[in-house]
Amino acid sequence: MEGDTIVSGDKLHLLSVIFNLLDNALKYSKGEPKISMRIKGDNDTVEMSIRDNGIGIPAEYREKIFDKFFRVPHGDTHNAKGYGLGLSYAAQVIRKHGGTIRIEPGEESGTCFIFTLPKYQA
Repeated sequence: MEGDTIVSGDKLHLLSVIFNLLDNALKYSKGEPKISMRIKGDNDTVEMSIRDNGIGIPAEYREKIFDKFFRVPHGDTHNAKGYGLGLSYAAQVIRKHGGTIRIEPGEESGTCFIFTLPKYQA
C-alpha cells in the first residue's frame, strides 16, 4: 500500500467487488494461482489493482466483459460456473461510487483489473 488510501462507500458492495475479482482470479487460473493486489492513493483517488496468472481475456472481448450476462466464449463448455453477472455488478458498484474500472492484459498471461475510487474528503 502506498499513499493515503481512505475511501468512503458501501462496505458490503465494495467488499463484494473485491471478492468477485479474487474469485474470478482463482476460477480462471492455470495451475497454481498467483494473485497480487496493490493499493495506492494520490491527491484525489485511490487505485486498487488485482493481477492474476490466469487464462486471460482475448482483446476482442475486453470491451464486453462488463456487460450484463456476457461470458468469454471457451468452446462449448465453461469449466467455471457463472451467469456473466459478476463483472457487470462490479462495474456498476464502482461507477455508483464515482469510480472507474478497467482491464489490462497480463504481462505473459492473465489479467489485471484496476479500479479507482474518489478519495474520502473529510
